[in-house]
Amino acid sequence: MTPAALVDDFALAATNIADSLDKVSQVIKQCANRIRSDSAELQSALQIIAQTADSQTQKIIFTGVGKSFLIGKKLAATLTSVGTPAVSLHSTEALHGDLGIIHPGDCVIALSYSGNTEEVIRLFTVLRGMRSSENRALENTVWLVGMGRTGQSPLGNLCDAWIESAVDQELSLSVNAPTSSSSLMLAIGDAIAILLMNRRQFGPTDFARNHPGGHLGIVSRQLAAELSSDSVIKNGANPEEIQPKAY
Repeated sequence: MTPAALVDDFALAATNIADSLDKVSQVIKQCANRIRSDSAELQSALQIIAQTADSQTQKIIFTGVGKSFLIGKKLAATLTSVGTPAVSLHSTEALHGDLGIIHPGDCVIALSYSGNTEEVIRLFTVLRGMRSSENRALENTVWLVGMGRTGQSPLGNLCDAWIESAVDQELSLSVNAPTSSSSLMLAIGDAIAILLMNRRQFGPTDFARNHPGGHLGIVSRQLAAELSSDSVIKNGANPEEIQPKAY
């Protein structure tokens, strides 16, 4: 193969990448339009999630298996970094001793695009059974939220609320690997994280405290310092007289 042919091949490959990104952005846009058209289902889920996030003692738990678990792990890390306590729990491990991380009042969000994932369904069946047998007050119940293609599924039937993340197709027509669907799940989760961040008025100073390391930590501290200086100047004080806050 000549160098020119290689250039042509990679030029085509780059175009294919751009086309795939267009498809993912269209998937996200379509979901946004569905929410604007009918947000009742999402509102029910957000009410539960916000109620949990507002608590001083409860947390959000993402669960799933495979790629969905990895998405949940990332979302838990994002929520925690912007002020909402969250953890990830592999559904299989939960059934083998890790169930103890779930406490009364927590919100468990199961990620399963098909809504048919055996391990996730079994976990939520166990949690619903525990909830019924313990007969807890409503505010102390373990809330069950699902995210996936449709709430009309075995998992959806076990949930208190559902977040729809349906896509027309994955990026590949021949191999049904999670691509468009996983990208949409991640986008919805990130949007919820920012919603909760704004709800609790979590700002640059808070983020700098949670993220002291790396370049992002440096940038966050600089931004927090700049905003603090701007506020001090507007109030007529001398920024040099302000002592830095210890973290």
